[in-house]
Amino acid sequence: MWAYARANPDFVSDFDQVWAAARGLWTGRDPYKLVGPRGAFLWKWPLYYPLPAILIASPLGLLPLIAARVTFAAISAGSFAYALSRDGYARLLSLLSISFVTAVELVQWSPLLTAGMLLPSLAWTGVAKPNLGAAMAAYWSSRLTVIVMAIGSAALVAVSFLVQPNWAGEWWANVRSAPHFVAPILRPGGILLLVVLAKWRRPEARLLAALACVPQTPTFYDHVFVFVVPRTSREVLALVVLTFAVYFAVAFASPFTSFQQWGDFVAAATILFVYAPAVIMVLRRPNEGEAPRALAWLAARVVPGSRERA
Repeated sequence: MWAYARANPDFVSDFDQVWAAARGLWTGRDPYKLVGPRGAFLWKWPLYYPLPAILIASPLGLLPLIAARVTFAAISAGSFAYALSRDGYARLLSLLSISFVTAVELVQWSPLLTAGMLLPSLAWTGVAKPNLGAAMAAYWSSRLTVIVMAIGSAALVAVSFLVQPNWAGEWWANVRSAPHFVAPILRPGGILLLVVLAKWRRPEARLLAALACVPQTPTFYDHVFVFVVPRTSREVLALVVLTFAVYFAVAFASPFTSFQQWGDFVAAATILFVYAPAVIMVLRRPNEGEAPRALAWLAARVVPGSRERA
C-alpha cells in the first residue's frame, strides 16, 4: 500500500473518505456534511458509512493519510490471514485472489469483517457495515460471538449518539439515496442461490444465503467473504481462479457507458463465477453442523424430517 501510494500520488482509496470523516470528528465537524459531492472533502458519493464505523477508524484520523491507509490495510489483512489459518493453512491461498488484492489496494473493510466473522473477539466490527454485519451474524452458531457483537455494537452506537445525536437520520438518508445497493437475489438468476438453504445447518450455507439477501455494492473486494466456504486447497484455488474470471470478464466487456451498467455486469459475473460455484461446494456436503437454537427449533416445525435431527 505504501509503495503503491508512492508510485501513484494521485490515487484515492476507498478508505480516504473514512479517514477524512474520522479527522473531522476530532475537530467537531459533521462527517456527513464534510464528505460528499458538495463537502469540503470532495467525494463522488455521500458518506454511506454509519458513525460507529467512523469511531472505529477515529484513531487513524490522527495519522497522515498514507500512514492511515497502511495501518488499516495491515491490521485488516493480518487479522484476515490469522483467522483463515486457525484451522489449517489451505485457505491462505485466498490471499492470491483478485478479491483480496483489490481489498488491500482500495483499503476496504471486507478482510477485517471476514476476520470478525471467524474470530469472536472481532465480532463487533460488523456494525461498521450493517448489511454485511447481518450476513456475519447468519454465520454464527456460538452464543458468545453473538453476545460480543451485540454488546460491542450497542456500545459503539451509544457513543455515536453521544458524539453526534443526529447522525442516524443523515446516514439513513444517504443510504436510501444510493441506487447501486441491490441484493443479489434481485439480480437475474440470484434467487437460485437460495437453494443453498437445503444445507441450512452449515454456517457457510447460512452465510451464502444471507449474502444473497442483503443489499450490496457490486464490487470485487466483497468476494473475500466467500473464502470461508472452501475447505480444501483445491476448492480454494478454484475460487481464486474464478475471482480472476470475474475481473477479466469485466475487463473484456469494457468500456461501459455508465457506472450502473458496469455494476450490473459485475453483479451478474459475481453470481455466475463466485456465488454459484460456492453454493455447489456447499451442496456437496452433508447438512451437518451446530445451528442456532432458534433456527433448529423453527426447522423442526416446518422442514419435514428435521424434528428428529434438531
